[in-house]
Amino acid sequence: MSVPAKSESNDLSTVDVPSRPAKVPAAKNPEFMESRSIPRLLVQFSTPAIIASLVSVTYNLVARIFVAQRFGMDGVAAVTVAFPVIVMFLAVAMTIGTGATIIISIRLGERDNDKAEEALGQALFLSAITAALFIFFGQLFLEPILRFVGATGDASDPNSVFSLAKSYLSVVIWGVFTQHIAYGVNNFVRAEGKPMIAMVSMLLSAVINAILDYYFLFVLRTGIWGAGLANVIACAVAAGWICYLYFSGKTILRWRWRYISRFDWKLTKTIAVCGAVPFATQVCSGVLQTTQNNLLGHYGDLYGAARGYSFDGGDLAIGIMGTVVAISSTIIMPFLGLGQGVQPIVGYNSGAGRPDRVLATIKLALKVAVVAAAIAWAFLMSYPEAAVKWFLRASEEGYAEKLALGVIAVRSVCVALPLIAVNVLASGYFQAQGRPILALMMTLVRQLFFLLPCLIVSTWLFERFLGYGKGLNGCWFSFPAADFVGFVVAVVFLRADFKRLKARMKEREEKLRAAANSNAIEDAR
Repeated sequence: MSVPAKSESNDLSTVDVPSRPAKVPAAKNPEFMESRSIPRLLVQFSTPAIIASLVSVTYNLVARIFVAQRFGMDGVAAVTVAFPVIVMFLAVAMTIGTGATIIISIRLGERDNDKAEEALGQALFLSAITAALFIFFGQLFLEPILRFVGATGDASDPNSVFSLAKSYLSVVIWGVFTQHIAYGVNNFVRAEGKPMIAMVSMLLSAVINAILDYYFLFVLRTGIWGAGLANVIACAVAAGWICYLYFSGKTILRWRWRYISRFDWKLTKTIAVCGAVPFATQVCSGVLQTTQNNLLGHYGDLYGAARGYSFDGGDLAIGIMGTVVAISSTIIMPFLGLGQGVQPIVGYNSGAGRPDRVLATIKLALKVAVVAAAIAWAFLMSYPEAAVKWFLRASEEGYAEKLALGVIAVRSVCVALPLIAVNVLASGYFQAQGRPILALMMTLVRQLFFLLPCLIVSTWLFERFLGYGKGLNGCWFSFPAADFVGFVVAVVFLRADFKRLKARMKEREEKLRAAANSNAIEDAR
């Protein structure tokens, strides 16, 4: 297939694009990404993305803390078992959003705004269709889905984990379309070189969510469904803000009806390929969460029985893992934000044929990530009790036992946490170049080929050979082992790609030198 001449530095070879004149004057394109200093660009794009990611994880963290203070560890367990279903919603949203964003970044680098708008419109069309399917099938099969992902308890008991999860998820499902817009389409604003606007939309959603969480749960004293309703309303407000920007002409690109109202199979396939990495990541996460919830439920019951707990050990184990995920996400999410800030810079300069700037960007980002991860990790390992206490009510049954198990889980699961920063940045880096297969392999190796079987095997081995009630430790052990494997794979792929970029840099320098010599000869004549 053919691509425009300017795209020879990227590998987005699945798109057949004849050259078209840009509908927006070239001066409006973010050409500064090809000339401004890399440190300045990284600060400009990553700072809003990191803030937005911190805001996002903070309101998820606050939401879980509010749920924990209102419903105890069972409430955290309910949100945790509902999470694999929510992850599937996000998988599709991020596939559409990330896939279209990569195409938009590269097309802007090629000065082809018409094709960029085509990807923009198709993304909105796909978001609406997939959201409608999720709402229909999600509500129709909600109960069997919850049982499948590990929800336990009697459906007739309103305080059981199953009933709490059903109450929460039945509301969240109605907000799928606005979630697609708020989480997926928001990336387009960043791709246009306007990260501050993207940050504002995330900040707006986060603040509204936190306020409504508190209002519904502690002022109106609603059930756990109030936390779900707060999320739906917050996403709706953020989605409305983003839609206003694109329909009002305040952005470089615009949603145009001729691109929104029709299905383009070739473009959809390209979006799916470019968005394969976040899709695979989220699907693997959903599969892992489902397997993990079921394993935690089983081995948590054995753990509780071995220690004579009067409360359900399986629900406790699931709730503790939800707590660990919330805490570790606070550290990981800024690196996702850093990766989001890197993507438009790498994508644009890949499209513009500047391998030198691509290499400089990812190297600087990796240095920043490793230092920041080490600092955050040291603090978490020193004070895990302070983090776990936020997710427990001092008055709930078994407070001391739950706190002790939480501390063990945090220290065990997060012991190799700094290594994840490299894996996260490497994955986003390859996505931004339109090379999803490499990023996909890193995700699959860590999560699907290693972590999933390790969870199953290690829990059984720990229970079988270390004694009754020890299987739960196998679950904690699996995560740092997978983090190390993911780190090694990321380093191997990055080193290979750095060699490729250096070779292209050498070719580019030779071409520029030859052109300069040719011009000098012409001038001499």
